[in-house]
Amino acid sequence: MKRNEKMRMPTTKEAVFALLVVIGVILISINTALVLETALVLGAMTSAIIAVYFGYEFEEIENALIEGIKNGLGACMILMIIGMVVGTWILGGTIQTMVFYGLKLLSPQIFLPASFLLSTVTSLLIGSSFGTMATIGIVLMGVAEGLGAPAAMTAGAIVSGAIFGDKLSPMSDSTNLAAAMSGTGLFDHIRSMFYVSGPTAAISITLYAIIGKMYISGNVNLGTVEKILNTLQSNFNISLITLIPPLLMIILSVLKVPAIASLSASFATASIFAVFTQGANLSEIINVAANGYVAETGFKLIDNLLTQGGINGMMSTVAIILAGTAMGGVLEKTNVLKVLLKSLMNYVKTPKGLVLSTLASAYMMLIATGEMMVSMIIPGRTLEPAYKELNIHNSVLSRSLETAATLGCAILPWGVVSVYIQNVLDVNLGYIQYTFLPFISPIITIIYAFMGFALFKRDDKNLSQNSDITV
Repeated sequence: MKRNEKMRMPTTKEAVFALLVVIGVILISINTALVLETALVLGAMTSAIIAVYFGYEFEEIENALIEGIKNGLGACMILMIIGMVVGTWILGGTIQTMVFYGLKLLSPQIFLPASFLLSTVTSLLIGSSFGTMATIGIVLMGVAEGLGAPAAMTAGAIVSGAIFGDKLSPMSDSTNLAAAMSGTGLFDHIRSMFYVSGPTAAISITLYAIIGKMYISGNVNLGTVEKILNTLQSNFNISLITLIPPLLMIILSVLKVPAIASLSASFATASIFAVFTQGANLSEIINVAANGYVAETGFKLIDNLLTQGGINGMMSTVAIILAGTAMGGVLEKTNVLKVLLKSLMNYVKTPKGLVLSTLASAYMMLIATGEMMVSMIIPGRTLEPAYKELNIHNSVLSRSLETAATLGCAILPWGVVSVYIQNVLDVNLGYIQYTFLPFISPIITIIYAFMGFALFKRDDKNLSQNSDITV
């Protein structure tokens, strides 16, 4: 195609102004109505108008939109398979079995660390911290009342566990988004995230065990727990063999099998177990894969927990990824991001400085928007070339974005996640001081940055770029 002579490179001031206009449009849209899909589409439209100003013709802008979208197609495919996996895991009894045995382990002596772990496992399996808090979280808050445990302390343990499991779950929409926006393979991102989240979780569990012994004593009221256990047993076949599908996925991910292959194997295995353990048929499997599982036990808490999954349930996140990558494609085509990066690299010349800049930019976006996903999208698309220039693996970028944006949103008083927590768990802002994960993770990230630890190079054998779909 003949080069358009009208096209020109933006100046630094123009690039900064262009990005601020795009962010402004997104912010106004979010503040008017919290619908991120529309906000990002409007952001992409604004980027297109900016491209016209810089001399680009419509055909060139359209090609840039399409090229940008191509970067997110791998993540979108993974998300659709995840919807199928979650639906069949529930159909096959995997989630039910884990909840059943998890609740059986509750006791006053280990209540807070057990709450953290049970929330972690539930969130890891269903890929939703929101879903975990609205189900198991509510149950644990009820148990805490029977134990005389402070509500804020219990909520802190629940929230920490829920967001920890969510960050390590290949089922999570925010985890997939962080990987997509930073150009990182899904399992590469999860492995890198564990370097920070693993020690953070160990410290958190220790703290919960200590304060639990200090504040919790007395007899536990297990009325609600017993009702849940009876409901699960009477409606589903609870069996440890139903845990094979998630175990298989974990093994395959450790072996660095690509995400699509690992998830597909887990889906196939879960479908087979659904037939033999729950009596499902092929029609039910196909329907659940498309529309998700709909529980009808008659117990609202259980029904809310088990009504999950399906390809259609992932379409909102797919739309967010497509709109975000389309917007990024135009900003990259017009060299807005390139000019900004060049200016940034005049000040940031080391991996340490780059990680700190990533945290700072994500926190600033989070404070301004109160929304974790857009706080990953803009910094992710802007800073990704800088990691390439300094030969730092993109998974360091993705975990830094998650550390600031996703974890931070849980303790930002006006953040979407925090507002949700306050309403669902019926607690005040006092829970924040007991939600240790979002405080400890950035400290560890900063320590790593100064030590030069876990700042993987792009050819690092521990995080092979060929181990997953990169976008």
